Amino acid sequence: MANTTTSSIDNMLPAFFSSKMIVRLEPNTPLVEFAQRDDIPMRSGKTVTFNGWNSLAAASVVLTEGTANALPTLSSRKVVATIAQYGRGVQLTDLAQATSFFDAVNGAMDVLTDSGAKTVERICQMGIYKHNIAANQSTTGILSVYMSSPASAFCAVTGTKATSNLQFQFPAIFGTSTTRLSAINAAAPSISAQLSVNSVRKTATKLRALDARPFADGYYVGYAHPNALHTLRKDPVWANWNVYQNSKETMYVGEVGRVEKVRFIDSTLAPRYGSAAHSISLVFIFGQQAFGLTSLDGMVKMMIARGADKTDPWDQLTPVTYKLWAAAVCLNPSAGRILAVAEKL
Repeated sequence: MANTTTSSIDNMLPAFFSSKMIVRLEPNTPLVEFAQRDDIPMRSGKTVTFNGWNSLAAASVVLTEGTANALPTLSSRKVVATIAQYGRGVQLTDLAQATSFFDAVNGAMDVLTDSGAKTVERICQMGIYKHNIAANQSTTGILSVYMSSPASAFCAVTGTKATSNLQFQFPAIFGTSTTRLSAINAAAPSISAQLSVNSVRKTATKLRALDARPFADGYYVGYAHPNALHTLRKDPVWANWNVYQNSKETMYVGEVGRVEKVRFIDSTLAPRYGSAAHSISLVFIFGQQAFGLTSLDGMVKMMIARGADKTDPWDQLTPVTYKLWAAAVCLNPSAGRILAVAEKL
């Protein structure tokens, strides 16, 4: 006797849609939280100037009563940020909206909101470093570096290429043919040192020596890809510094631990380069006012265009888009360092 199975009546079987959406996996976007913010009002131009006074040295002359002494000049400095426009969107047909089990417009807005957050994260990174390197550099590719303004006096490189984490001061430009940092070669990589408690200690010490101000809790912030932090978390000293995670202390979103007065946050948007066999991560460690962020009239504007026009006379298309005007700049080169480290999982 033949059995009637589901395969023989598959055209009679209904499809059940779960009302619960699959969770969308999105990266952590924490940098905006640590930027010095100063937004531009509408109709007020497209640049913002961050201003500051330059320091004066301690008094080195004992004053003589009734005698005038030469006075130093009070000077100031400024950093100018010029906004640029960014945007992304999708276009939905009327039939897609009418037949979708879920609200397609709300879904598009949800996805675009996350896209906007990632865009702002990339803009913040542009205030710290810039690059001209493809995300997946070949194994023989060159990772080169030089420092942008201010002058090269700020741009000393510490560390030995073969054995140490290379350390650079904010801001950096990677991928331009000036000083060669490293050949990313799977057979003989120039950067072999991984992120360690010792390298974090050296960086934090350098920041303190440069008078970089920690955040209000007394800690600097570290920002890195999870692959780079993996090696730090394996460091035998890390566990001794990590006991605070069991306390009730408020943690940053994405925070994985702290060591040597640096609180580390991970993000898959943190920069990394190289080949599958040998990847280099750039780790940012910084204090207050290391970089600034400005935007025009808030940050992200979401738009839904409805209604027929000459390009869509039957009102069949609904663009759902966002746009933003923003810029980020380095404010204090002495307030941040970049470590180039080897990944090894």
